[in-house]
Order: sequence, then C-alpha cells, then structure tokens
Amino acid sequence: MALACLALAGCQKAPVKPQAEQPAPLTGDAAIDPSLQAMFAESGAPGMVVAVVRGDAVTLRGFGRMSPTDPRTPDGRTVVRLQSLSKLFSSEVLASMAADGRLKLTDPLQAYAPPGAVVAASSKGARPIELVDLATHTSGLGRNSPADPTMAPALAQAARWAWLKGRRLPPPGLHAHYSNLGFDLLGDAIAAADKRPYVDALKARVTGPLAMDDTAARLTADQCARLLAPGALTGETPCQDTTEAAASGGVYSTAADMALWIKHQLPAGAPDTTLRISQAIYVDPKTLASQQGLDVAGPPAGIGLAWIQLAPTPTHPVLLEKTGGGGGFMTYLVIAPGARVGVFVAIDKMGFKQIQALSARANDLVGALVAAPAG
Repeated sequence: MALACLALAGCQKAPVKPQAEQPAPLTGDAAIDPSLQAMFAESGAPGMVVAVVRGDAVTLRGFGRMSPTDPRTPDGRTVVRLQSLSKLFSSEVLASMAADGRLKLTDPLQAYAPPGAVVAASSKGARPIELVDLATHTSGLGRNSPADPTMAPALAQAARWAWLKGRRLPPPGLHAHYSNLGFDLLGDAIAAADKRPYVDALKARVTGPLAMDDTAARLTADQCARLLAPGALTGETPCQDTTEAAASGGVYSTAADMALWIKHQLPAGAPDTTLRISQAIYVDPKTLASQQGLDVAGPPAGIGLAWIQLAPTPTHPVLLEKTGGGGGFMTYLVIAPGARVGVFVAIDKMGFKQIQALSARANDLVGALVAAPAG
C-alpha cells in the first residue's frame, strides 16, 4: 500500500492530556432522550448504555435492567465489553508510537515478529505486509485467529505466528476483508516495538493519561459486579480475562470512560499528531478489488486505522464510525470530528438487525446535534 493520509495529516505530537472532569449537562436533553428511547425500544435488548458528547458537554444514559435477576437501571459506570471497538484503541496506540518515532506505519510486520517466526511472502515479488495493512484490514489475512480464545496470551501468540509461517496470502493492499487476526498481530507488533505487553502500552499511552479507570481487559471484582449481563452467551464466562484478544476485541469499558475518550477524539483546538494519524483515511475503497465486512453501518467511503468513514447524507455529515459485536454485546461508536459531536452505545443483545438499527439511529442523532444550535 502506498501510504497516504487522504483526510488528515500531521507531523508534531502533543502529549495526551487527562480529561477527568465531571460531565456537564447536555443542552437539549429533552430532544435527545426520545431518540435514545427509540433506539432502546428498537434494539429489543434487556439493557443499554449510551454516552453522547457535544463539545464539552456529556450525557450518560442507561436503559432497561442490569440482568434478569437485577432490576437496577444501567448507568455511566456500568461495565460492558467493547468487542471490536477495542480496535480503535489499538489504532491509537499505533498512531501514538508513530508520532513519537517508535515505529512507522509502513514498517513490515516481519520486523516485529517473535524470534524464529516468519511472515511468508504472498507471492513472488509482492511487498510484505505492513503495519498499516493490519490496521486497515488490507493485509490479506482471514477474519479470525487460529488460536483458541481461552489460551494464555503467550500461547495464543505462538499459535497465530506458527499458523502464519509458510501461509500463502493474497498480496496486501488489494482487498479489504475484516480481520480480527490482523489486529491480534498488530497487538503483537505494538508489544514488540514498545517493549512491554500490549495491555501495558494501552494503559501507558491512552487509558492511563485519560483517567479511563474502568477500561481494561482484566476486570477487578468491583468491575465484574458492575458488568451488564451479556445476552445469548455460548459458553463464555461473563467476566473473563480477555487479555489475549485485547488488541482486537477484548477490552471492557463504561459509558463514562468512553465519553472521556470521545472528548479526547474531539478537541476544541487543532488535533495533535497522534489524532491526525489515527483519524486519517488511508484507503479509498474504490481502488480495491473487493471489500468485505466493513459495511455494517453503511458503505465505507474511506478506511482508516480501524475507523470507517461514512459519506455525508441528508441526515448526517461525514462521520467516522466503528461497530462491534460478540460475547453477548453489540457496540457502536461514531464521531463527527469537525463538529465535536459523538455517540457511544452498547446493548446486551446480539443481532445484525440490532447493530444496523443502532448505527442508523446514532448517525442520525449525531446529524441532528450537528445541525441544532448550541446552547
């Protein structure tokens, strides 16, 4: 892939600043709440949590109940599993390391392989898989890791690299096929480049500076007690250690923490270098031979580092979004960077129709907030 930031560019890094202040009331809650109520009713989920950000104002909402035996209403401190929204954090860690010169997006994956591991060439003369290919789903890798998700992190890493050795893949950069495996390998590369486990790099570079204390892959007993009961589980432990999949889908969080992260994504002034790198668009889908699995919330107009860009419509401006699903949860996050508006939503019910409805409602809500006068 010829690396080109099609939407944003930058060269200087500014430090990530904590944003732990108490959220302010959001002007226009009376208009927002009906949209959230409709979102919850359409989902059919037992419970839902939402964070809405408009400039410096934040609204946190919970709907339904914590579990079939717990009638409490979820709130901003209710814990949910982010699933593939975790990839947005991987991409920000990657961008942070690119901004401070620890690595380049165009570095080959092979440069960060464990000792003795080999990333086989896809075909004679083809360029190697680069880190940016992993983060934009254009590596040619399949969707899921061959490792058992219950494996210890070290064993899972060994299993995916052993599988990769000698594997013939399509040349990178030709297709965009959604790949959890690509982000698992990206997490491995981040750990190797930053010389610490991926979860430690995430805490040091993103969640720690932003005071996102409830965002992690391994929960405490208190956090487990605040977990929204995941629906339709298929043998998964409701509060399991998901360190092995942290880079692709294993991070837990809360609406309050996600509001902090959205505010960090939407600064009042010019974005720092990390954000310019992480929010840039690197792939034009029209140049690809095919794309698969990236259109859950709508046809992609551009592909970034985990972000998917949606073209403007009559109901919303240009958006950056990410969907997630698995382990009994469906999640969605969408921002309008130019307008400093964003929405995070999570429900404890699985279903393609559910995530399509959630994303459509959230996109329209962002559009309505962008169009409405502030104050």
